[in-house]
Amino acid sequence: MDDHRPVDGWQFLDDAGTFELNQPHRTSYLYFPLVNEAGLMSVITPTLHGDSKTDQNHFLTAPVSVEDLHNSRAARNFWVQVEGKGAWSATGNSAAQIAQRFTENDEPVHLRAGFLWHTLTREAPLLGLRAEITNFVPPGDDQVELMKVTLTNITDHALTITPVAAIPVYGRSADSLRDHRHVTSLLHRISLDAYGVLVCPTLSFDERGHNINTVTYAALGAEEDGAAPQDFCPLVEEFIGEGGSLDWPEFVVRPTTIGHTAPHAWAGYEAIGALRFKTIQLRPGQSKAYVIVMAVIREGETVDHLVKTYGSQARFEDWFKRNGDHWQAQLATLKFSTADPQHNRWLKWVAVQPILRRLYGNSFLPYHDYGRGGRGWRDLWQDCLALLLMEPDRVGNLLLANFAGVRIDGSNATIIGSQPGQFSADRNNIPRIWMDHGAWPFLTTRLYIDQSGDLKFLLKEQTYFKDQHIDRARGTDGEWQLAQGTRLRTSSGAIYSGTLLEHILVQHLTPFFNA
Repeated sequence: MDDHRPVDGWQFLDDAGTFELNQPHRTSYLYFPLVNEAGLMSVITPTLHGDSKTDQNHFLTAPVSVEDLHNSRAARNFWVQVEGKGAWSATGNSAAQIAQRFTENDEPVHLRAGFLWHTLTREAPLLGLRAEITNFVPPGDDQVELMKVTLTNITDHALTITPVAAIPVYGRSADSLRDHRHVTSLLHRISLDAYGVLVCPTLSFDERGHNINTVTYAALGAEEDGAAPQDFCPLVEEFIGEGGSLDWPEFVVRPTTIGHTAPHAWAGYEAIGALRFKTIQLRPGQSKAYVIVMAVIREGETVDHLVKTYGSQARFEDWFKRNGDHWQAQLATLKFSTADPQHNRWLKWVAVQPILRRLYGNSFLPYHDYGRGGRGWRDLWQDCLALLLMEPDRVGNLLLANFAGVRIDGSNATIIGSQPGQFSADRNNIPRIWMDHGAWPFLTTRLYIDQSGDLKFLLKEQTYFKDQHIDRARGTDGEWQLAQGTRLRTSSGAIYSGTLLEHILVQHLTPFFNA
């Protein structure tokens, strides 16, 4: 197969949903989701652009919408300095490689992906190197994205190489992408660990106010045997050098540039996880692997835990298998069988969409950048409709939790959190109501009861949502304060609960009598 042929579409390789595409970087606006239940949401492109975050206020890498995928120079990158031949980007993100993309010198690139992992293979025939890069977000409790880069000498002579991973670390709210971008960089406290670069801002400075920050953003790395990198360059301005850029950085292009070692700390700079590994000689046909761990580290979690859990090739492979098993188990409940095997394999990817919808919400994919995070009211119930097929054991508890968003006047919360039953007061203080919102809980609950036979479900009790909006958004409660919480209380201060049937009746009778 000619790797330099024009892109002519992807094809499936097996019934597990694995597919491939040649020259994927020639397909504009292409991206792939990587996510886990712990809350890390990543996006990756054939040039490893994209972002990684846990919510609107915690972005490990800079937020992207779809146009940023080709406009930005900030991407996951892995550089190789080849002695006597110069610098090469294993992700295709050097200035020279970008310039060659529409010429006969464009490098052969191959994409292979599955549930939910993403592997790119790129060759540099003139340098004699092949790079295979695999990314995934492992199942479990850690908010991490893993990346393994395997370099192979495809020449008949030895190559002397110096690898440098380069992960720009944004480390703040999406609000600061323009508004207070520089001010929030002044809050950065950057330090070195033996395995990488850590960024822990002093404050979380966003629409919620100025709050003490307890989250650390990390770019860590290890050689295949678990050995730590040689040195680091954690500051963007030092990494690119005067007159340089992320697609032609001085730290890589001039290999004599001095790096830093732990312990070392800086305050008030834009950060990058630039990890330089020791110079090695690759014999013909020999390969060498490196593992990169990109993490959002919550209070109480440690770098040591991440390194011990993920920081070697063997650990990476173990988690890669666990990841594949996890997603195949998630999708095993729904199978399609038609006369067209390729169509069956495509439908397997359709089946994962409701799960991705639940995890990403409206706001965290480049083409789906509506709002500031999470899902809307309709989404809660429409997602449950799909999950009745995909994850039936979870639906009853999700439905029960969702009813906590109903107000006693029949309207409902409009700011939905990431956890089941988590609703917030309207931060924009904009009164609004939709005529169809009451219908979705009824329709979804009816289908659940029809399928499960659990008629007693209607008699379960749930609280009601309370914030400043009353009288179906025509008035405000001047006595309500956020400190009181967002659950409806009686005049004596007790939290009030009603049956789910009561919630449904309230949602239908109030709009009827307000028509």
